[in-house]
Amino acid sequence: MTIHHSTKTVIFTLDIVLSEILNRLLKKSEPNSELLIYSSFSDANKVHNNDGITFIMVDDAIIGASSYELISYLRLNRKANCPIIYFGVNEHDSQKKAISIGANHFVNKPFKPEDIIELFQALLYNQK
Repeated sequence: MTIHHSTKTVIFTLDIVLSEILNRLLKKSEPNSELLIYSSFSDANKVHNNDGITFIMVDDAIIGASSYELISYLRLNRKANCPIIYFGVNEHDSQKKAISIGANHFVNKPFKPEDIIELFQALLYNQK
């Protein structure tokens, strides 16, 4: 028996299609999930550790700064103790850079939906 609980997840992205796809995959993983969609670095001030955020997704394209700067800001200012998933293209050591700056997971685009559902479920149920 699967117990569904309410979860809150954040995504930083300019890509409306990506956010919609990830929202649908998140709903498949956890029907009671809430996805907050932000598009700029300045939105990072809306994220707080005590907000009950399960995990944060960061796309490679955001407004106002690089996605690496966003991850660094979230970690250094203790805005996020939860896992961070970075979505990008693994060129020029992007994966290595994202992980070294504070991301917990790197997802290479394009991705397989079933891989994302598996990752979401692992994070939602504390398996990764």
